[in-house]
Amino acid sequence: MRLTPLDPWLVERMGLSELRPEDVSAWQLRELRATLAWAKAASPFHARRLANVDPADLRGPDDLARLPRMTAADLATPGLLAVSQDGVARVVSLRTSGSSGPPKRLLFTEADLARTLEFFVVGMATLARQGDTALVLLPSRRDLGVADLLSRALPHLGARAVHPAEGWTPADLPALISDQGVSVLVAAPAQLRTLLDQAGTSSVCRACLRTVLSSGEPLSLGLRVQVESAWGCEVFDHWGMTESGYGGGVECFAHSGYHLREADLLVEVADPATGRPLPPGQTGEILLTTLGPRALPLVRHQTGDAARWLLGPCPCGSALRRLGPVQGRLGPGGAGVTQPAKGQGRP
Repeated sequence: MRLTPLDPWLVERMGLSELRPEDVSAWQLRELRATLAWAKAASPFHARRLANVDPADLRGPDDLARLPRMTAADLATPGLLAVSQDGVARVVSLRTSGSSGPPKRLLFTEADLARTLEFFVVGMATLARQGDTALVLLPSRRDLGVADLLSRALPHLGARAVHPAEGWTPADLPALISDQGVSVLVAAPAQLRTLLDQAGTSSVCRACLRTVLSSGEPLSLGLRVQVESAWGCEVFDHWGMTESGYGGGVECFAHSGYHLREADLLVEVADPATGRPLPPGQTGEILLTTLGPRALPLVRHQTGDAARWLLGPCPCGSALRRLGPVQGRLGPGGAGVTQPAKGQGRP
């Protein structure tokens, strides 16, 4: 089985001779200390929140619980921006689920989005290859949106992206897939469900498609099986959200959890009540910390999504940790998984 392409990429990005979990953890801790020091100096919000935190005192994963967690409401707080307004290349406003307050605003510099583009190139190498044509159904084709970044990533692999015309319907897609020789499909689960119900789609997809990337919201096992059975293709799942800069983690050929952007993101699974990191196998809340200078540095951002670290190494040969599927949304106060997880990557 082929090793995930993220591993050799991480070796290069981190400057490591080999990719041992303990070395990656030590690298992330050093990067976290530098990131916290920078965030305290650059962001008034973090200067207040981290006033009593000395980054040098962080010695290991258990010390992460000493850092305050960020909520969705914090993303609408003045003073979070760590660069000048002139340095912002893209702004995304998202309504906070279940809240009537102001929408959270995600801001990205060109450097932030360049990191995502690099991850998209590496991640798409799992399922796309030279000569492929990928039909991208995800939204945000405008400059530096998620669909645009995917379109920019694919030529690095010798592949190309195509998009349906604005205002497309599922009935338009079979002819587009056939005429363009589409071999890779990138779509949200809701779009996959709609296509499965579209007359004439299955025969065309079976004849053309080799791989499918599901992204934007959690993919159920039932839908994965339906798509693979009806279209005769292999389905890969991606985990990410706008807060992570769209990209977060992607499956390898083992389909045994998400391999993560460990050089860009520090992902935790933590006890919703205490914020303490949990060991593999225990379900908790996904917390997200961005590494390196960012327009909006996130420190232990509470995503509200429930998941767990998977046990053991990946069958592909990678020794790094893998995030399991998002199991749902946590209830008020983090009291258990009470509802299915919502869309992860809405731009």
